[in-house]
Amino acid sequence: MPAAWIDEGTTPQPNQAHLWPGTATPFFGYGYQAWIFPGGRGSFAFLGVRGQSIFVDPRSRLVMVHAAVRKQPAAGGSRRESMMLWQALVRELGG
Repeated sequence: MPAAWIDEGTTPQPNQAHLWPGTATPFFGYGYQAWIFPGGRGSFAFLGVRGQSIFVDPRSRLVMVHAAVRKQPAAGGSRRESMMLWQALVRELGG
C-alpha cells in the first residue's frame, strides 16, 4: 500500500472531527477501514469480523498480526486479550 494512502486513511483531518478517536467510537477513531488508536502515536488496526486483526504502530515500526477464524462474529469484549497484548507490546518495545 502506498505510504500516502496509509497516512491519509489513518489521520483524521480537522474537518473530520466525527472520525477522531473518542468520537467515532468511545475509544477508536475511524478511516479507510482502519480503526485509529487515541494518543497521537498514529497507531491503527484493521479488525476482521471473525477475530482477524492487524495492529500497526508506524512510529516504532511494530506490527502484530492475529490470524483467527472464530465460528461467531467477534464481539467487542472478545478482542480484549489481543488489545491488551498490543498495548503492552507498544509500551515495552515502542519507545
